[in-house]
Amino acid sequence: MSKNPDMPLSELRLALRQRLFLQRQRIRHLLAPSGPADDVFPRSVTMRLITQRPAAALRLASQVALVLFGPRLVRGLGGALLLAKLLHSATHNPPRLPAPDDER
Repeated sequence: MSKNPDMPLSELRLALRQRLFLQRQRIRHLLAPSGPADDVFPRSVTMRLITQRPAAALRLASQVALVLFGPRLVRGLGGALLLAKLLHSATHNPPRLPAPDDER
């Protein structure tokens, strides 16, 4: 196991820990992402697209939906989504009546 059998156990342990530390550093360096820009949030390319370029992400999603479902269904779903949003806002945000005037 060791080159020098006369070394005390504590020194052998220290040498082994140093070798393991250097080996882990080499592995960490090999597996680390290249460049400083890769260390920022979000790490996922998909999340970067969604958070940094929402218009492009929306265009991409609409094009994928058109390819998968066809233009007729996508238009119908878009209209249904608009109607659902209108109904939701009408039911969850009732119109506020003006405060009654104290002058009469």
